[in-house]
Amino acid sequence: MLKSFSRLFVIYKGYRLKLIFSQVLLFISALCMIGVATLTQRLINEGIAQNDIEVVLQTGIWMALLAVIAGITMAGTAAYAVFFSQGTAYIIRARLYEKIQEFSFSNFDRYRTSNLLVRLNADVNNIMNAVMYSVMLLLYAPFMVLIAFTLALINTPNLVWIMIVVTVIVLSIMAILVPRIFNAYDERQKRLDDVNNTLQENLSGVRVVKAFVREELEVERFRTRADAMRKPAFRAAFSVAFFSPMLSGISQLAIATSILIGGTQVLEGTGLNIGELISFTQYLNMVIMPLALMAVVVPFLLRGDTSAGRIFEVYDGVADILDKPEARVLTPEEIKGKIVFDNVTFAFRRPDGKLDPPALKNINLTIEPGESIGILGATGSGKSAMVNLIPRFYDVTEGTITIDGVDVRDIQQESLRRIVGVGLQEAVLFQGDIRFNLKFGAPDVDDEVMRNAAKAADSYGFVSNLPEKWEAPVARRGYNFSGGQRQRLSMNRTLTTRPRILILDDSTSALDVATESRVQDAIPRFAPDLTTIYVAQRISAVLNLDKIILLQNGEIVGVGNHEELITNNALYQEIYESQLGGGVIAGIEEEVTA
Repeated sequence: MLKSFSRLFVIYKGYRLKLIFSQVLLFISALCMIGVATLTQRLINEGIAQNDIEVVLQTGIWMALLAVIAGITMAGTAAYAVFFSQGTAYIIRARLYEKIQEFSFSNFDRYRTSNLLVRLNADVNNIMNAVMYSVMLLLYAPFMVLIAFTLALINTPNLVWIMIVVTVIVLSIMAILVPRIFNAYDERQKRLDDVNNTLQENLSGVRVVKAFVREELEVERFRTRADAMRKPAFRAAFSVAFFSPMLSGISQLAIATSILIGGTQVLEGTGLNIGELISFTQYLNMVIMPLALMAVVVPFLLRGDTSAGRIFEVYDGVADILDKPEARVLTPEEIKGKIVFDNVTFAFRRPDGKLDPPALKNINLTIEPGESIGILGATGSGKSAMVNLIPRFYDVTEGTITIDGVDVRDIQQESLRRIVGVGLQEAVLFQGDIRFNLKFGAPDVDDEVMRNAAKAADSYGFVSNLPEKWEAPVARRGYNFSGGQRQRLSMNRTLTTRPRILILDDSTSALDVATESRVQDAIPRFAPDLTTIYVAQRISAVLNLDKIILLQNGEIVGVGNHEELITNNALYQEIYESQLGGGVIAGIEEEVTA
């Protein structure tokens, strides 16, 4: 237990002296509190009982001084506790976020966004609280218990058995409750992932929920998952809540027992005086009080350990796509843009490590430099999977993909993705302004390049008409722009990086045919000899391209230009007829018959 939490100590390697000093302050505070209890015996026996005002004043001053020192040193410990807790939270968030940025697409297939958000927020907060209470209170209990036991043995040995019995009872109850609390917190954090996933999914899709009048369904879904989280949270909270009054009851019972037995000895004069009895009750409190503090600290520690385990689960993860030590660095200027798929097979990997059935099977294809090709096929035919292999968002399961004869796995990823520009299916924009978004992949590029890329992506016109033009604000995910505008800005962003190979993965689906045609005509003028791959479900997007690749169930079932496929490929004819109609197939058959 606490194995995960203990791994965090590496963070404090450069701050060991501060950590040690904080515990020295804690030790001084404990000594001062013990000193106050010890002076109580002198105050009663030598001052009050002997009616000696001088002893009373001297002892009272010393007790007050020790109490002030105890307060100051404890405040110093608290300041260090805040320093370490906030510093720990910052370092964990920064390093975990940096680690997440190293992940590949397939890593994100396993970790949902809501899951990562919980770890970066709720789990980090749990660790922060655990660190704060650990620094401030964790060693306080052993200090106090050890010193209190020692003084009780010296001054009131015949009552020490009461202290031992109380300690054994409290520790036994803790041994029963702590595993229960630990398991409950572990389950609670898992259920919190589900709650946050539901929240994120519902709030991001709230327009769909409203459109289909499904508010009641979503409320019920959320209620079910919130209730699943409530149950383990209730078990943990009930155990913690039970612990404090239980300790209070044991404390009062122990003090009553001490007074009953010790008071009898005082009255009978059998070796115990009133001052020693009062001091023992204070020693007893100084054993029970730290144990009571542990009732506060232990739940935070358990929560922190559970959360630390979840943090390290992500932090210990390894990116599925890694560069080889000898990976080559290529510049866009030295790339011609020839792409060869050689017997490529690809399957997605499940969270358990096993492979799904192949999404692509035996793909053999050559794309010449400067060609504009289209990849056409139904949903699920493997179009996106195929183009995602070129920039190594995923790696092939079998076979090779080369660019100008170099295996993409032998090219450094950063270098490869400067060569291959990708417009992803979902046109996501970031909060900021248009210039920031368009220069996201090339911050130092001249504005002239950005504007020329805007003309090629057909975004120049509507951006120029905005009051703020290139400084126009962009809302979160670009929701203040239409779907077509977001797609054009997304293509603009990709073109601004001036890649040698351009992949547009269904990036024109929200554009009308005329705009789509203008974009296809303008891109070669912006970047001559650019190898361009259009992924589409709409046949109008690929009609005029140099070559069309027809995919079905992960296999290539047709390669050629429009004229060749419309004449010789039955599936292409079927797609054309279904999307554009007009009796094209019948006309071709009549022409062939004649």
